[in-house]
Amino acid sequence: MSFLQEDLEIQVLSKKVDIISPKKVKLKKNTAMIGTGGSVQVLVTMGYDDELLSKVVEAFLEGEEVDEEELEEIQESVSCEVVNTIVGNALKNPLDGTTLGITPPILISEAKSLFKQKSSQIAAATIITEFGEMLLTAVGPKEQFSETLNFKEL
Repeated sequence: MSFLQEDLEIQVLSKKVDIISPKKVKLKKNTAMIGTGGSVQVLVTMGYDDELLSKVVEAFLEGEEVDEEELEEIQESVSCEVVNTIVGNALKNPLDGTTLGITPPILISEAKSLFKQKSSQIAAATIITEFGEMLLTAVGPKEQFSETLNFKEL
């Protein structure tokens, strides 16, 4: 939330974000994904409502004009850069001090769903901003989540 507010100057409307553990998550059309490796192995996604992504891109461009033909490519690049920045800033595992590796971010275009498998866990949170919602998910082995996160069951 601080990245949105402090770096991008996008107002977050709710300071309280519930982390839930659903069996299925429908991803937003504009979703970027990155994986971590090392002692914490999860896939992290960040998805944006269209208007929010437009504002994030606007903040990254700092007033620079772009051609309409380039806009989609820039949106994809910014989506990936935001997830890379946020996850990249959390590379040190707070549980054991080890360093986490990350994969290059990729864009998941068009809405898809994540389904929980028996041995996996999904953590999902929605951040509500003045320009729409950002959906964050983390998916990984169930045992990684049980010790560190307190989930609400749907």
